[in-house]
Amino acid sequence: PDTEYVLLGSPGYRRATERATYLVNNVNWSGALPKRPGSVHVHTHRGTPLKFMGADLLDRPGARHGFDVPQMLRRADRWDYSLVANRHSELVWERAFPCHFTSLRSGSPRNDVLVGAGPDSGRAVRARLGVPEGNTVVLYAPTRRDYRRDGLVERIDLARFAADLGEGRTLVVRLHPSLADGPARGLGLTELHRRGVLIDATDEPEVQDLLLAADVLVTDYSALMFDYALLDRPIVIHADDWDAFRASRGAYVDITAEAPGHVARSYRELVWLLESGTWQDEEAARLRSAFRQRYGEFDDGR
Repeated sequence: PDTEYVLLGSPGYRRATERATYLVNNVNWSGALPKRPGSVHVHTHRGTPLKFMGADLLDRPGARHGFDVPQMLRRADRWDYSLVANRHSELVWERAFPCHFTSLRSGSPRNDVLVGAGPDSGRAVRARLGVPEGNTVVLYAPTRRDYRRDGLVERIDLARFAADLGEGRTLVVRLHPSLADGPARGLGLTELHRRGVLIDATDEPEVQDLLLAADVLVTDYSALMFDYALLDRPIVIHADDWDAFRASRGAYVDITAEAPGHVARSYRELVWLLESGTWQDEEAARLRSAFRQRYGEFDDGR
C-alpha cells in the first residue's frame, strides 16, 4: 500500500531507469539496461555466498550451464558499490567479480528485519500460514543441485519427514526459487500441502517472513543459513550429498566443518537429531554463536 512501483519492461520502468540517480538490485541488471552517466548502481546481493559464483564458475561447466559468465562480468563491471554482511562476502565478491566496484561493509539490507527480532516476531506469519497455536515450526529449505539438469534432487521423502517429526511439529517447505515452477511442485508437494500434511511456502514473497516464523531451520547448502543465524535459533544441516555438491558446483566454505549447528549425513541421523532434542543442545548453541560472529559481523539492523 502507498508504494509507487513500475512493471518490468513497461514505459514507466523505462522512464524510471533512465532518470534515476541510484539503482539498487540484489541480482544483476539486464544487459539491455544501459548505465547512464551520473547514475549509481548499488548491488545488495542475495545473502552470503557459499557456492561458487561469477568467474569461479569458469572451470565448472556443469554449474555454469545456461550462464554467460563473460557477459555476467561485463554487467558486474557497471556496479559502483557492493554491500557486504561480512569479510568473507567481501573477499568472495571481489574474487568472483574482479571488477571496478567498491565494497561497503554496511551489512545486508535483507537482514535488518532479522536483527534484534524477538521470539514473537513471526507470530502473525505463523497464523497466516495456518500453523496450529503452540506447534514447533520446522522450516525445510533445500537448494538446487548443479549435477542434475533440472536442479532437482529429492533428498527427503517429505510425507515421511512430516510424519517422523511427530505431533506438535509443523513442517514448512520452501523450495529454491529456481525450482518453484519445475517438477518438484507437481511431484507431490502441492498435493501434500492440499492434504494438510505440510505447508508449501515456496510462493511466499518474503523469505524473511518464513525465517521469523520458524523455530528451527533444516537446510542443506542454502545461503539462508547465514541469514537465519542472526535470529539465534537452531539450524540443522542435512549434508548427505556434500561431496557431490562440492565437486559439481564448488564451495567457498566446508559447511560440514564450519557448520552453524549439528550436521546430519543421512536421513536417519537427521530424524534422530530432531527427535532426541540434540538440535537445540549446548553444542548447537556454541556452533551457532561462532557462525553468527563470523558471518553476521556487519549486520547491525541499520
